[in-house]
Amino acid sequence: MDWLKNLFGDPSQASFPKSDSSAEIASELIVMEQMASELDDYLLADQLFRQIVVDTPLGAQRPKMTLGGLYQRIEELESAADIGRNDRTRLRAVRDAWDMARNRFPDQFQEKLNRELVSYLNNWKYFLDQRGGQNPQRWREDYKVEIRNRRRVELIIRLLGPDAPAGLSDDLADMEKGLEAPDS
Repeated sequence: MDWLKNLFGDPSQASFPKSDSSAEIASELIVMEQMASELDDYLLADQLFRQIVVDTPLGAQRPKMTLGGLYQRIEELESAADIGRNDRTRLRAVRDAWDMARNRFPDQFQEKLNRELVSYLNNWKYFLDQRGGQNPQRWREDYKVEIRNRRRVELIIRLLGPDAPAGLSDDLADMEKGLEAPDS
C-alpha cells in the first residue's frame, strides 16, 4: 500500500487552508474556493455542469459546478452561525470572486443562468408529469430529492431578477396546482 501513497500521495497528509470552523464547513469552503478559482473558465466554456474534484478534510468530493450551485453554497455558509472569523474572510473572498466574474462576463453569466434554469425546470416538470403514475411511497421518496430542483429554480429566478422570464412564477404555480408536499 505504501507504493500507492508514494504514487498518489497520502490524503491524510494533505495540506488544507487553516480553518477555524468544523470539518464540514472547512470542506464546504474548500469546495467553494475551488469553484471560485474555476469561475472564469467555467463561464467561457460551453458546458453547463462542470465536474470538479476537490480534496477536503472529509475526503475527496466531486460536485458538479453550476452558478446556481455555487451561489446556493455561498448563501448557506453566509447564514451559518458557527463559521469562524478566518473562514468568514475566506467566504467573502469567494463572494468577491462571484461578483467580479459577474461584472466581467455579464453576458456569459446570464446565458449560463438561463441554461441552468431551463435544465432544472425540465427536471421539475418531468417529475410533476410522472407523479400520477407513482405509488405514494415512491412519490414521498422522490419528492425529497426532486424538491431541490424546484428550490434551484427559485434561486435562479432570484439571481436573474428582472431578466427572469416574464410570467414564469405564474406558470409554475399553474403547473403545481393541487401539489401537496407528501408527509415525511
